[in-house]
Amino acid sequence: MIGGNKNQILWLAVCFIIVLGVVSLIFYDFKITLALLLILGLLLYYLISKKDGKPLPTLIETKASFHQTLWKQVVNELNVCVALVTGNERIIWENKVFSERFQKSGKRISHINELVPQKALESLSEGPREIELMNSRFFVKKTILQTNDKKPGRILQAYYFEDVTEKFNLKLSVKEKETVVCYFYLDNFDEIMVACAEENRPELLAEIDKIITKWVHNFNGLVKKYDNDKYLVIMYLKDFRRAEETKFGVLDAIREIKVGQVMTPTLSIGAAYGEGSLTQSGRIAQNALELCLGRGGDQAVVKAEGKTYFYGGKTEELEKYSRVRVRVISHALRDLIEESDMVMVLGHLFLDMDALGAGVGLISAVKSMNKPGYIILTPEQSPSVDSLLEFLFTDEEMQKNFIGETEALNKITKKTLVVVVDTHRPSLLMSQKVIKKAERVVVIDHHRRGEEFVDKALLVYLEPYASSTSEMVTEMIQYMGDDIKVTPMAATAMLAGIAVDTRNFAFKTGARTFEAASYLRRAGADPTMVYKLFQEDAQAVYERAKVLKRAKEIADHVVISYYDEEPKNPTLAAAQAANSLIGLKGVSASFVLAPMGERITVSARSLGEINVQRILEELGGGGHMTVAGAQLSGMTMDEALERVKLAVLDYMKEGETK
Repeated sequence: MIGGNKNQILWLAVCFIIVLGVVSLIFYDFKITLALLLILGLLLYYLISKKDGKPLPTLIETKASFHQTLWKQVVNELNVCVALVTGNERIIWENKVFSERFQKSGKRISHINELVPQKALESLSEGPREIELMNSRFFVKKTILQTNDKKPGRILQAYYFEDVTEKFNLKLSVKEKETVVCYFYLDNFDEIMVACAEENRPELLAEIDKIITKWVHNFNGLVKKYDNDKYLVIMYLKDFRRAEETKFGVLDAIREIKVGQVMTPTLSIGAAYGEGSLTQSGRIAQNALELCLGRGGDQAVVKAEGKTYFYGGKTEELEKYSRVRVRVISHALRDLIEESDMVMVLGHLFLDMDALGAGVGLISAVKSMNKPGYIILTPEQSPSVDSLLEFLFTDEEMQKNFIGETEALNKITKKTLVVVVDTHRPSLLMSQKVIKKAERVVVIDHHRRGEEFVDKALLVYLEPYASSTSEMVTEMIQYMGDDIKVTPMAATAMLAGIAVDTRNFAFKTGARTFEAASYLRRAGADPTMVYKLFQEDAQAVYERAKVLKRAKEIADHVVISYYDEEPKNPTLAAAQAANSLIGLKGVSASFVLAPMGERITVSARSLGEINVQRILEELGGGGHMTVAGAQLSGMTMDEALERVKLAVLDYMKEGETK
């Protein structure tokens, strides 16, 4: 009402001034008329501006109210930096603390983005953030004060800057004093003791102890040896991070010790921190060590705050000469089979000859124990095993051993044993439903262990040193009993599995690989048939020649190439092309990409100087040091090539080559 009366009075004043102006004009008093017109113009401008909601002219601005003055004084004296900013990021007011903290350089900060980076400003829309400004840490919050006008200049925002540098440094100091629990383990202690002359063993053990102790003490840590080949190490997080920066140089120092002419000791490290208690950290550190050993040893695995970090892994997996473990595992598997009503073998997606050969061998052994056995095969199986399946399906009895996912789910019971072969990652299994329903699970795999694992397994046989799962199954069959036999067809399938994973016995081939092949040959395996299974059609060879022609070097002795169109069998085609590239003189590692539906498959090969498994693990893949693969989705071929290139360059920068 008061505002309305005021407006009426002002409009009456306008009318009065107009009348006076007319009268003065009649009497030819132009000076009075001009003065009246000036007053009239100011009044009209005031009335129109107020009606449009624009800010009042300073000429007629009324005195600030008591509440406004009080608010301004309180905010000005706050111990928090406050700035009022328009929508176009211009600072129109700041309190005293803000001025004293940020306006000392002589040049006044007129826009907020001169103080806070643009990216950080945009992130404040999602909520308060802790930002580093001028070598200090600030908790920054943004509040919208006025949004009734869409023009940026009319939007009013308040920015609050709370200095939390002291609190941040205190938290950092407390964090640095956090305790890290580490387990050190000599991978091949028994082997080096055998290789070392008896009179030199005390000297060798003393040298190993000295290297480990000196390294730990250099980082202000505590080391306690609690077994011949095991050490417990405690460090502060601040010192442990320095050890991480050196990529755990103790691994290299241990590897430089020579035992005899060919043997060198290797060390595995499992570490954990940030788990809330020493008990929990100790348990997680032990899990990290197991993961490290499952990946072949000679490396460090660190688990911290839900993440896992890998260091080292420079050497090939060590072949264990002791057969005790194989025998124990074989007897345990036989007992599980005898206690089961049936056995089902489950492989991975995009089945290969190794997984299929291992499955056929296991089912052949199960049948000789008079137990029903099946291999689960789905339409998603890879064309790379078409030739082997065609060979197996010539036998009607063998054909009955293959069932689909639906039939397997209908048959499975609480006493059914499901054997997972050639993988240990649930996400890669051919059937997620079967593994979820199964209550009795066994895992047999030769890949380096990853974070993801089938956690419900009753029995795990994971040996990264083995050339293939088919080799592992062949060894197990020999120890399961003299009554366990395999058919010549099954022996041929397992020999094909070993041949494909060793690239015809050229890579990852140990003495036991040839022993397994010898056993299979005696069991009736046909090497000529294995050779025929690998025959290719001419078109596949022509396409691979194009891939070799477009290969480019992305790092020293590292080449990359790709298929521009989806081949008939993308996974097999990429693997064969990578094999061809690695056969070229001067090439130490090769990467080949191929379109596969909506995804892109990556196949990598190495002569051992470069760990392709470590590279493709960064892209969600895995495998072995010399043979690895991955699958990328949601990107073009050019983007996929760039991602692989960056992963290779990052690896090379870390100096992970031998």
